[in-house]
Amino acid sequence: MKKLLSIATLLGVMSGAASAAPYVMPSSQPGALTPYDIQPVYSVEGLYGIANKSDDPDTYGARLSFSLYSDATETFRHQFNLNIAGLWGSETLRDEYGSYDMDVFMMPITAGYNINIELCDDVMFYLGGKIGYAFCEEESDGHSADGDGLTFSVGAGFKFQCSDSVYTHVGYEFGRTYMGGDIDYNYGQHTIVVGVGCQF
Repeated sequence: MKKLLSIATLLGVMSGAASAAPYVMPSSQPGALTPYDIQPVYSVEGLYGIANKSDDPDTYGARLSFSLYSDATETFRHQFNLNIAGLWGSETLRDEYGSYDMDVFMMPITAGYNINIELCDDVMFYLGGKIGYAFCEEESDGHSADGDGLTFSVGAGFKFQCSDSVYTHVGYEFGRTYMGGDIDYNYGQHTIVVGVGCQF
């Protein structure tokens, strides 16, 4: 009888454990992004621009960007971006009167689009373009001049995903700025781009 009572008690305990609520994985926190959402990314890029004409100054500087990426699980990812850059350059010019230094500062503000094509798990190839407006200041031989005008660029490169939220990229852009005002000049540039982006 004691043995039968022990078995019944044991069966009762086991059946109670079997009817306990199953374990459920925690769901995403409210407001948390999933790979299917639009992904906001902030990036900073180092720029080195080689002037299209040998008499024009090469430039160097940095660009800050805010981008929105489409679905992160797709092979083709669409990217829309807003950008602001600061570029500095200098050149020694010579004419029949001698030589003088020219210093240039440019600030292009642009909007752009890239198509990012996944090549493998952590590498993407991108193609894209930007268009906007640029402001320029030039100083030479003790005189200064201001100009502004339409600017655009097209380019391509590679992105390397370092983690779920960080990527690096390297690329090339060809750009042209049509300056007016005191500086009436069309300026072309071949630019090498190296940058890092972070999703918050």
